[in-house]
Amino acid sequence: MDREESIRGRRFTLIHSNFHNEHSIRKAKELEVLVDVQPAWYHLDGPALAEVLGPERMKTFQPLKSLFDAGLVVAGGTDHMIKFDARTSINPYHPFYGMWMTITRETITGEVFNPEQRLTREQALKMWTWNAAYHSFDEEVKGSIEPGKLADMVVISKDYLTCTEAEIRDIEALTTVVGGKVVYQR
Repeated sequence: MDREESIRGRRFTLIHSNFHNEHSIRKAKELEVLVDVQPAWYHLDGPALAEVLGPERMKTFQPLKSLFDAGLVVAGGTDHMIKFDARTSINPYHPFYGMWMTITRETITGEVFNPEQRLTREQALKMWTWNAAYHSFDEEVKGSIEPGKLADMVVISKDYLTCTEAEIRDIEALTTVVGGKVVYQR
C-alpha cells in the first residue's frame, strides 16, 4: 500500500468497514483513509455474528470510539436501496435511529458488545453531517451551519442533545431546509 504513489489526501474510503484491530486503525490513520460504517448491521446482526465469530473477533466489531480517537473521519449511513419503513426495514436507514445505535450500541436482542466503543451524541451527529460531507468532498458547502454554506438543515421533534437516549431513535424531521429553501414541512 502506498508504495508506488501516495494515496494520502485522496480520500480513499473503507466501505462496510466493520472489523478493525489496532493495526488496521493505525494503518488507516497513516494512509489518511476514511471509514464508512452501517450501524444497522451491528444492531440487527450482532447477536448472530457473535455466535459465529466468537468473543475475540467480536472485540473488533465496529470499534467506533477507537476510530474517532485515532482521528479517522468516520461516516455513518446505510446501503438500503428500497424505501420500506426507515426503522423497521431489513436495513434501517433513518439517521436518528442510526445515531441511537452508535450511542447505545444496543443490538436487536438488547445485548451490547464492546460498550467502551459507544460514541457521544456529538460524535454520532458528526458521522451523519460534517464527516459525511467530507467523504463526498462537500465539507466546504455542507455538513455544518456556517456562513457561505448551503444552509441545509432540519428542525427536529426533540432536542437531540438533551432528550433521553431512548428518545433519540424516534426523532423526526418537522421541517427540512435545503439551499435556504423549505422543501419539507410536517
